[in-house]
Amino acid sequence: MNSDRSTESPGADSLAKLRHHQHIVRDFSQLLASYIPFDQLLPLVAIRLARGLGVQHSMILRYDSVHGDLQLAAGVGWPPQAVGTTRFAIEATNPAGRTQQTRLPTFVDDLRNTDEFRIPALLQRHGIRSLVNVPVICSGTLWGVLEMDSTEPGRFDADDAHFLLSMANLLGIAIERSADHATATAAAAVARAEAKAVQDAQSLRLDELQHRIKNNLAVIASMLLLEQYEHSDSFVKARLRGLMDRVMAIGLAHEHLAIRLDGAVVAVEAYISRLAHAASLQHVDIRLETDLQSVVIPLDRAVPLGLIVNELITNATKYAFPDGSGTIQITLHRDPETAEATLVVADDGVGMKGKALPGNLGTRLITRLAAQINGTIQRPDTERGTRVEILFPAPQR
Repeated sequence: MNSDRSTESPGADSLAKLRHHQHIVRDFSQLLASYIPFDQLLPLVAIRLARGLGVQHSMILRYDSVHGDLQLAAGVGWPPQAVGTTRFAIEATNPAGRTQQTRLPTFVDDLRNTDEFRIPALLQRHGIRSLVNVPVICSGTLWGVLEMDSTEPGRFDADDAHFLLSMANLLGIAIERSADHATATAAAAVARAEAKAVQDAQSLRLDELQHRIKNNLAVIASMLLLEQYEHSDSFVKARLRGLMDRVMAIGLAHEHLAIRLDGAVVAVEAYISRLAHAASLQHVDIRLETDLQSVVIPLDRAVPLGLIVNELITNATKYAFPDGSGTIQITLHRDPETAEATLVVADDGVGMKGKALPGNLGTRLITRLAAQINGTIQRPDTERGTRVEILFPAPQR
């Protein structure tokens, strides 16, 4: 049985915990600022909350007015077949059912040592010991219950309940927006026909726009090249070459730009392939391997993502291979259940040897670019080389 103890949220004192909660609320608010389809919203919320609180189990329960119970609509840590089929009775001896009845948070410090509640079968099979759940209110109506579960007794306290209430309120607003969006979709169908004519005209101008953008970026690259020739300092030259690579990365994003009814988008698979190919031409002794799924994201997210790939490849080529040869692997996979994509750039070089290099310009740039796409950076330990993972929302478009 897995334990939540090793993944508890950082910070034991109240102030550290409060700051951690504030950070999660901020990221969650940014995530929900853009429209996410309802079928992708709930799984994404479930995984983000579990990861933020450092627990392995979460559930979003929706009230089913037909059956008069709560249905597991999304969650983390449960078998896939449990979602959509598992139901919980609305009664006082069921923790989630009590919250549905009272509209108040429910704590259970230890399910094995309480006569007040019966342990639901699903929770019992997964060794859940403690939980906290809160109501989700949408348009003044009780929509369902948001619950965090842990295999450790006494894992949650009042601060967690207050935090979870804030998250549930944000979720209720997002659900309401999603419902409004569904209503508006029907009206938008009429507008689409009119917009199609506009799109056709935009498509005709797209090639001209891309040509102008490429010309402008080429001018910038030329200016940087001239500046490079003017300096004898190797450090300045290296910085200017780095800027030229970033300009190139932005230019490649516009080459893969497509205009659709829902805005300007970029096919990330082709975009990253071009970036990897360009890098392989510059470093012939370094092998670049790619495994990329088809992912389409807006242009304003594709550019930061491309710059992240460019920085990670640059870091690997500069520091990972003292002998000048090695392999860099780039993968991009999207999880349709969580509507989240994972970009991985890994090498088989000498590794960082435990040094995060927080002050490094490339590291700071990657951190800021990841924030622009609401991404999470992970640097797991590896037996050899360095591995960087970027997890970011990627709703189906």
